[in-house]
Amino acid sequence: MQFSKPWIYMGVPITGALLILGGCNNSKNSNTNPPATIPFKLGEVISNSYDGVSDGLLAALGLSGIQGTAPSYADPMNPTKEELRRHTLFLNYTALVDKTDAGGFGRIYGPMDDTTFAGKEYLAFVGEGLNRATLMVQIPDSFNPKAPCIVAAASSGSRGVYGAVATSGSWGLEKGCAIAYTDANKGTGAVDLSQKKGFGLQMEPLDLSSEAELSFRVPTQSNVSSPSEEYAGVALPTAVQVDEFIASNPNRYAFKHAHSQKNIEKDWGLHTLQAIKFAFQQLNENYVEAIMPDNTLVIAASVSNGGAASLRAAEQDSESLIDAVVVGEPNINPKPATEPFSIKMGDSVVMDHSKPAYEYFALAELYAACASKAPENAGALFAELRGSVEPRCDALVAAGLLTDGTYEEEGTQAQAKLNAAGFLPESNKLLVGYAGIDLFQSLLATYGNAYTRSSVVDSLCHVSMAHVPTGTLTPGTNDTVATLSATSNGIPRTSNIYLIKDDAMGGPTLQILASSNNGTADYNAEGALCWYDLYMNAANPLHARLKQGIEEVKANGDLQGKPTIIVHGRSDALIPVNHSSRPYYVLNQQKEGADSKLRYYEVKNSQHLDSLNQLYASVGMNYVPIDYYFKQAMDLMYEHLTNGTILPPSQVVNAHAPVGNLQQADLPDINVLAPDLITIEDGNLVVPE
Repeated sequence: MQFSKPWIYMGVPITGALLILGGCNNSKNSNTNPPATIPFKLGEVISNSYDGVSDGLLAALGLSGIQGTAPSYADPMNPTKEELRRHTLFLNYTALVDKTDAGGFGRIYGPMDDTTFAGKEYLAFVGEGLNRATLMVQIPDSFNPKAPCIVAAASSGSRGVYGAVATSGSWGLEKGCAIAYTDANKGTGAVDLSQKKGFGLQMEPLDLSSEAELSFRVPTQSNVSSPSEEYAGVALPTAVQVDEFIASNPNRYAFKHAHSQKNIEKDWGLHTLQAIKFAFQQLNENYVEAIMPDNTLVIAASVSNGGAASLRAAEQDSESLIDAVVVGEPNINPKPATEPFSIKMGDSVVMDHSKPAYEYFALAELYAACASKAPENAGALFAELRGSVEPRCDALVAAGLLTDGTYEEEGTQAQAKLNAAGFLPESNKLLVGYAGIDLFQSLLATYGNAYTRSSVVDSLCHVSMAHVPTGTLTPGTNDTVATLSATSNGIPRTSNIYLIKDDAMGGPTLQILASSNNGTADYNAEGALCWYDLYMNAANPLHARLKQGIEEVKANGDLQGKPTIIVHGRSDALIPVNHSSRPYYVLNQQKEGADSKLRYYEVKNSQHLDSLNQLYASVGMNYVPIDYYFKQAMDLMYEHLTNGTILPPSQVVNAHAPVGNLQQADLPDINVLAPDLITIEDGNLVVPE
């Protein structure tokens, strides 16, 4: 990739001052150069300025604020927009990192003091029609228009537009870069169907009768413009059908990611590119200097779903907006490679790789609960949290999916099926714990609805989403709805919104404690089999639409020669490396060959959810923070782009499971001279143990 950007390293000396991203320009714009043209419909732009003292781009939290308690509300029933923003910034930051001193935060990595960030923030909806994506740009006062940089930060998970503040957002602000955020149209958009409440651009609760634009409304035949390409081939419900559903199913919720009926994941890359364009527009409104793609360093960077959005954006970047990509643990679904290949690690050879996320979610939901009975998984955190898993093992035997035996034998069988399906043994204890907290059913209820483009009124697999008051098992009125958009992560269970088994014996019941029609509390085996049948059974009426939805989100592996780093924890049980980063790396090598600038760093003893690291440590499950290596990868890429520093080759990073408090010695660097290189030999991926 040839850079035309004057301050980016091109093999000649660079004036040091140009590399310092400091200083600021707060003068009124007198730039005669027009803002970058944005080829999409932008809603009203809302702007706010923050002094970094009373409030800031990261809520003026600093290290002590992040490690403290969540900001409170003067009146939780009537929160202000400012209170909602501060609260969601805190929650989104602390959900993505291990903020404890024991985990090294504030001591080895992360903010080291109470430095805050003053600057401006801009918000807008973007797109056409109903339920548009959210964009946000943060411009710190330290932004240097003579050496401009932008970090594109798509949200992880189904989080709102602040979902990447802890990862790429905070890194970019420390460098003085503008941050181009997007919720990628996932967001925490929710609708309380009984109370007829939704949420606005600034997370404020609004009545559905409001004429203001909401982050999400349930699509119906009356509120969607006709004809609409977005909903082609989908039968939208009538408003009457929605009302009838509400009457029969009170206190239910619709969520944007699950119920938009337009498979929003296919456009994650587009929304990331739109966020970059929004950043250019706002920068040119603020500075005299022309800030354009050809003189601005742009790094697309995020983790998990945001990582997938970044990779997809690079693949779709027809205007050369993005210079480089850095992603962590990306939820990427690679297309089948042109040439078949295996993945070799030690004596293990994996041919059954590259499964789409929906398939391995469904397999994990089927087997992981029973697998907790395998002796090797004894002591796993969260295992059997919902009660005995023996009824789930019984249900699998009854369905012919396991052979009858002792529960320990059945658990061992279940674990073997998961490992044969590509989950690494390093993730086994994490897997069974995820089953204990109902994680995979939550993912399936979201992605199953999204890929099949189902409406909330369809109650796919007899599962709905509802508020369940504390101490009860059935849906009830949510008296905390006013703050839901700030507290929710967008995928129930979240903020006291849970999955409901609508066909449970005795009526709709909290799924985690519901009895199936066989009279046993078997972790809703009926639901698990239903989600699996959608994928495996070609005769299922929704099978073809599910498969089409999955195909629409697959990545082609062509990064157009952009320098790219993928960092992934080997123990990841949520996005297993055999189905995401490893096969994507091979796909890219097949697509780009010698032109590829992708590096893949696989970190041992690291998993997907850093915020749980100290809980895992309490039962002897010890992990290093993947965020540490994501930030190190950001530093490596920045040095590569600005100083020409060589990117280390693809490698296994032999991080050590910490004993007690995390120490620097547990965290070996990603190394130019690494001994454990990840290579491709005879077309096959070879990963050192």
